[in-house]
Formats: sequence, structure tokens, C-alpha cells
Amino acid sequence: MKKERDYYFDNAKLYLIILVVFGHIIRSYINESQFIYALYMFIYSFHMPAFVLISGYFAKSIHKPGYIKKVALKLLLPYIIFQTFYAVYYYLIDDVSTIKLNPFDPEWAMWFLISLFSWQIILFIVKDINALIVLPVSFLIGVTAGYFSFIDGTLSLSRTLVFLPLFLLGYYAQPSHFKYIRDKKYVIFSILVLSAVFLFYYLFKIDFNWLFGSKPYESIEAHAPDMYSGFKRLAVYVIIIVSTTSFLNIVPNRQLKYTYIGSRTMFIYLLHGLFVGIFRARNWNEYFNDHLFSAIIFAILSTIFIVYFFSHRRVKKLTSPIIELKK
Repeated sequence: MKKERDYYFDNAKLYLIILVVFGHIIRSYINESQFIYALYMFIYSFHMPAFVLISGYFAKSIHKPGYIKKVALKLLLPYIIFQTFYAVYYYLIDDVSTIKLNPFDPEWAMWFLISLFSWQIILFIVKDINALIVLPVSFLIGVTAGYFSFIDGTLSLSRTLVFLPLFLLGYYAQPSHFKYIRDKKYVIFSILVLSAVFLFYYLFKIDFNWLFGSKPYESIEAHAPDMYSGFKRLAVYVIIIVSTTSFLNIVPNRQLKYTYIGSRTMFIYLLHGLFVGIFRARNWNEYFNDHLFSAIIFAILSTIFIVYFFSHRRVKKLTSPIIELKK
């Protein structure tokens, strides 16, 4: 008997991929407006952390034989293909001067594939250790990693270590835990929390690199890293966990008209760089620099088109051989 699909997680992934695309488009305008900068920070507080947490939640088959081999094929092969593709694509659209075929330096959004594979390997190693030991240690590693300059974007090592606690939280989470997260009697409170997070970013301009988790402290701080740098990352952990939980609470549980798109987010994630890359390389953002309201409208309409187009069944059928490794 086929297991009934849980539309809640498809809805969550649908909203998250919309925010991923929208965030990448408005990136060009964050220095033009404090509102857009705050909106950008707000989105990055939970959209990728939520993806990481959900990925961990669905990694519970880690105990099954052949799981790691399956994950390696599913993630590493598309990583190599799209890493090469975007290196050539960025060269062709004049975004870079040379073709950088370096598998150790993830192109743009490709970091998630290599980090997702790394989290699965780490989980395989620690899966039989008590969660009360693994989780605190993972947070300690995430905080400590920032003090080492060699832990950076190479093989997405920094992001892997910084977001590892979110992946593990997802893995250890049970349906009973999500029962409370999905309880709609908390929606008003969640909206207030998310509003407070946005207001915080609007009132206090913070370096967005704190949310990326891709750089050591010395690349973010105006001074040499000290003990307070670690406490800042702990504060970031609090913000992203609170924001992620609040976001997940407002996600609908029922099936919606476009819920199916949530099952095709990998297609959108890997392919939307075709538009965003040329958008930045051709400096199309300059058309809206003096008209930020028009820029936001353009970003919204572009996001809708990109999400719908790259999730279309024909695009899915055409690209499945390289994304899902299906004929």
C-alpha cells in the first residue's frame, strides 16, 4: 500500500524555494534600501536553515543498507555536472573572465549539494551516539569553526559545520515534535515573532555574512576575532531557530493548488541560476536602482515565472536524467 504523501512538507518546500529565488534576485538591491536589506536578512534567517532541517528530518533511512551509496549518486553526480555547467555558463555570459573548473570551490548555490552529502556522512558516523551528546557538540563545533581561517568556502566546509546542528535537529525531530510546530493555534504568535525579527533587522544593520555561515570570523569582524565572536554566532543560532520554527508553524497542512511544486524544488534550485546569473552579469538590476518599488514588483513577478517554469512537468521530464538520474 502506497504511503499517503504529507502535503505539509511540500508546502514548506514550495514557500522556501520561492524565498530562495526571490532572495537571489533582490540581492542586487540590498545596498539601495534599508527595507530591502532587512527583507534580505529576514529571508536568510530561515529559508536555508529550514531546508537543512527538513533534509535532516527525511534522513531517517540512514540505517538502511546502501543508503550512503544512494545519497552519493543522488548528490555528488549532479554536483559535478552542475558545477561544470555553471563554470562554463558564467564564462559564456561574461560574468567571469576564465572558466573555473574547480570541484573544491562550489559555484554559487552548489554549496548545498556538497554540504548535504557531508551532513549525511557525519550523520552516518554519529547516528548511534546519544542525541544529548551529539547536538551540544555540533553547536560547539559550529561556533568554534569560525575561529579557524582555513574553514571557509572550500568544499563548503564552513557552511557544513555551521548548519550541521540544524540538520541534526531535523534528524532527531519526530512527528510528535512537528505536531506542535504545525499546530495552527500558534500562528498569530509566529507571525508576531517573524515581524519582530524583520523589525530588528530594519533597525539594526548587521553584516549578512553572519547568516551565510560561509566565512571565518576574521572575514566578518571589523577587528580580530575574540570570545564575543562566538557569542554572536550563538545569537545567530537563536534567531534562525526561532525564525525557522515560526515559519514552519504558518505553513498550511492541507494540499493547495500548487503544492506539487514542493516536490520539484531541486529542479528550481539547480536551474534558476540560469536567470539569476545573466540578470547579474548584464546588470539588469540597474534599470530599477532609482525605482525600488518597481524593483520589488519585478523581483516578485520574476520569482513567480522562474518557480513555475522550472517546476513545469516538461522541464522536469527534460532534466530528470541529470537531476534525478532518471531516464
